[in-house]
Amino acid sequence: MSPGYYSLLDEPWIPVVTKSGESTLLGLSDVFRKARELRCVRGESPVVTAALHRLLLAFLHRVFQGPAGGEHWAALWNKGPCITCLTQYEQEHRNAFWLLGGERPFFQCPGLSQVQPKPAGQLILHRATGNNTTLFDHTVDTDRPVLAADVAARWLMAIQAFDTGGIKTFYKAPGRKSAKPAHGNFFGTVLLEGATLWETLMLNAVIYDPGKGLPLGLGDPGDCPVWERDRPLSLEPDENARPRGWTRLLTLPSRNVLLHGVEKDGVPHVDGVVISPGEQLDKEHLTSEAMAAFRKSGARQATTVPVQLEMLRGVWRHADDLLNPGQNEHGRPVTVEDVATHVEHDRLSMTKEVTLRVFGQKLMSNPGAVEYWSEEALPIKLALLVAQDRGWGLKPLFGQAVKLADEVGKGLQQMLRTYREELRAKFEPHKHWSFLAERYWPFLETGFARLLHDVGDLVAHREADDPGAQDELRRLFNEWGENVRSTADDALHTWLDRFPGGVPRQILTVAKVEMIARSNLNNASDVYKHEIDQYIG
Repeated sequence: MSPGYYSLLDEPWIPVVTKSGESTLLGLSDVFRKARELRCVRGESPVVTAALHRLLLAFLHRVFQGPAGGEHWAALWNKGPCITCLTQYEQEHRNAFWLLGGERPFFQCPGLSQVQPKPAGQLILHRATGNNTTLFDHTVDTDRPVLAADVAARWLMAIQAFDTGGIKTFYKAPGRKSAKPAHGNFFGTVLLEGATLWETLMLNAVIYDPGKGLPLGLGDPGDCPVWERDRPLSLEPDENARPRGWTRLLTLPSRNVLLHGVEKDGVPHVDGVVISPGEQLDKEHLTSEAMAAFRKSGARQATTVPVQLEMLRGVWRHADDLLNPGQNEHGRPVTVEDVATHVEHDRLSMTKEVTLRVFGQKLMSNPGAVEYWSEEALPIKLALLVAQDRGWGLKPLFGQAVKLADEVGKGLQQMLRTYREELRAKFEPHKHWSFLAERYWPFLETGFARLLHDVGDLVAHREADDPGAQDELRRLFNEWGENVRSTADDALHTWLDRFPGGVPRQILTVAKVEMIARSNLNNASDVYKHEIDQYIG
């Protein structure tokens, strides 16, 4: 095989933060060699950060051939990466990690070499390409940026996991073909973050033994990441791909890509790219995704859907789905489930604090354009993951806590509808609701994070049958109820001060709808307190 250039093993391209807070770039090899000295990986966008972690996890599973069981996991957690294993793997697969040139560039389809490349800006999801403009981009398709090789490498990972749908380049006439959005667009990518990068990787390293069907029944003994496949990516990719292994899914080539490299001031750059449809995974296979949480949806809760991020309404609303075990393909991610098992077997302490991060991308109604990226975080104690098994009935309590926030939010919306009906004048309810929502939903996040922290602390240090602990649990959930109430009050006051006019008819209408809103708020609070008392006893 003819060698390429710009080795992803050696060249600095992965953005990391050290334990002292300094930002730098490292190659794949040094990321693992120094993982216990690093704080985290942080890309230039949530989708880059998520995609890089998926790459690192696939690399980890293959280098260390596991962790194949709980004891293997504990050994890696305590001792750190096996440098001998890492060195041997690098020697065996070094030629698979050339980003540019060569017969088989990394995560790319060399068969596209006869296709005229488009501007390299197509790699970056927030840049305009053709008609696929985005809400926060001011470039046009005629701009021809030249990307540094490290930037191109990071966005290559993001494209494979999060590329938009729509028309893509195709290698044969008519030169265009439609593609579905990439796999990562359909769920929020869940990541447990520890004190170091090594802890983070191990917290998200599921028990991996394909021969035994682990994880998730993905038991193809031939499972391997994209760079270990026997053949280069095909110009005719599988449009009905099935998840035949966990590292195969982590490195699913949603796009056939080929980068065009150039030298600029003696440094490798990318000035062009071909992005063509790649392997397409049906939504029916989403439940094979170990980094996704699933919830029940629909009028009868009959449908299972992945948890996704929403604008304004925080991911904390899905704390139950993210943290608690579920049934019949809904509930917390497999990664979180495995961590709960490690806690149960004393491989991890219940008192350990981690951050649960969720990364996501929302496409517009035109799936070829990005509406927004998002990253949200919930600090938790690992005790919350085993609370149910220790006799703590937290699931319905968190359900009521979220329900209260939802009911109060609906009450504020109903107030605006009543205001419009009573006034019978030109009124823009969406504008007013956006104003209220921006002053309601985001302000609840801190209070819910405090609730999670305090409940986790309680579970970690007290027994569920302790009457004093139950009284403290009631106090914490009542405190959340007061937080929701005061937040809604503040949002309502702000709206009343800002919008309604001063003519008599408007004053009377405002007084009426304010009375209705406060009545709804009182009712929702009373129902919540009653339900909390019923569950705690």
